[in-house]
Amino acid sequence: MDFLSENRLSECAMEAPESMMNSEENHDELLSAVLTLPETLRQPMYLYYYEDFNTLEIAEVLQIEPENVRNRMSRARKKLKMMLGKKLGAIRDGRERARKDAHPSP
Repeated sequence: MDFLSENRLSECAMEAPESMMNSEENHDELLSAVLTLPETLRQPMYLYYYEDFNTLEIAEVLQIEPENVRNRMSRARKKLKMMLGKKLGAIRDGRERARKDAHPSP
């Protein structure tokens, strides 16, 4: 997918290991996850990462404030991390780690 900036997506959006972003299958999986987001979260993410719009352009297109664009993208990233967390080897939003610390295995 030539319209997707691998560095921008892996460092900014997902903070995923570069190896995760290297295969076409992973690009497709990430796009599928983005497309399953609610419309208010999907639109800014798609425009920013797949159409290369900046936050001001997105705000203009969606007729919302730039701060709202940033908030929606932040919420979308959190949702994507939860959705793809196991695939990325991440611990889901810190709760699993807290449970393991509270109930250590013998």
